[in-house]
Amino acid sequence: MIHLFPVLLVTLYYWQYTDFQFAKIAIGLGIIFYLAVNLETTSYLFPSSRKFYKKYIFWFNIPILLLALIGGYYVGQELMNLNIELEKGLLDGLSSAIVAILFVTLSFIWAHIGLSQIFLASRSIYQRKAEMEADMRFATEVQNRILKDIHISQNGTEAYACAIPANELGGDFFELSTRDSAIFASIGDISGHSFGAGLLMTMAKSALQTHLEYNNDPSAIMEALNRMMLNQTDRAIYATMTLLQFNQKEKLATLCNAGHLPIMHYQKNKHRIEYRHKKGFGLGISDKAVFSNLEFNTEPGDLLILYSDGLIETRDDKLMIRDSAFFEEIVMNAIDAHYDTPKSLSKNILSRVRESDYSQKMEDDSTIIVIGV
Repeated sequence: MIHLFPVLLVTLYYWQYTDFQFAKIAIGLGIIFYLAVNLETTSYLFPSSRKFYKKYIFWFNIPILLLALIGGYYVGQELMNLNIELEKGLLDGLSSAIVAILFVTLSFIWAHIGLSQIFLASRSIYQRKAEMEADMRFATEVQNRILKDIHISQNGTEAYACAIPANELGGDFFELSTRDSAIFASIGDISGHSFGAGLLMTMAKSALQTHLEYNNDPSAIMEALNRMMLNQTDRAIYATMTLLQFNQKEKLATLCNAGHLPIMHYQKNKHRIEYRHKKGFGLGISDKAVFSNLEFNTEPGDLLILYSDGLIETRDDKLMIRDSAFFEEIVMNAIDAHYDTPKSLSKNILSRVRESDYSQKMEDDSTIIVIGV
């Protein structure tokens, strides 16, 4: 439409000072040029047509050039035969026509250059956006495979883990696996929700799985992950994490915490929740961080619940962030609803959290692990 603007000026000008035949010529030239521009623009939207257009652009320009020359001849003839009857005389009339032609020509050049730059910028933005979307889709697919739900049933102990990212790429990660007679459960949270956070999450998850292959001491694993984070980040991004080792034979839990939330220990015989927690630095913050283990006993029927802050930082009807006591109430109500398995309990807790949250969308990733002793 910008390219047709100068053509419109030509048509309107000569509509007033010449017969209708010249206006037809001007409109015809404008349509030819407009079709050529649209052909070029459309060709860049599709790779196959873009390749075809670039290959035969010379042959496309020949008929357009010939038509322009023919049209230019008729325009010249019309200008030579103009008999502009103005009070200022023939010379003033021709001067006025020349000025109008120069104005229209400059407008045409300005419109062509401006629109060409817009197309160039649009193509660049479109290509960059397409590349970023492809990278995002691939990263999301990888993360979804890494964070797929896990269910474990071994020696009378059941465990279930799942995560719900708030965005395409989440910062939460979890691990739930067995080594001999022990169950290892972990939840980590990378600061931020950027592409870099998602990449670091994948790296942290892989490093954790590698260390679990040859090390069963949670505090030693935390120290190794802290060194890895310090080497791989500039400390603008860090991680909080909790790692639990549960010995199924002895019913003994060993916990190491790196700045993450305490875990919930539901004691069935007392029908209450105890928070198990030992303070520690987040990963990737300080090379002087010291990590230590906390051991505690469990009884049959107890529950060990690990979770991320996306489950406790929900909003009430006034859009204020609630405290952790509200989440504890949700957990107790879900337990009292007589769950069948850790999986059904986890799904019930997640459902109750979402139903009670008044925010328009999830503001943070939600991850939960439930271990039934």
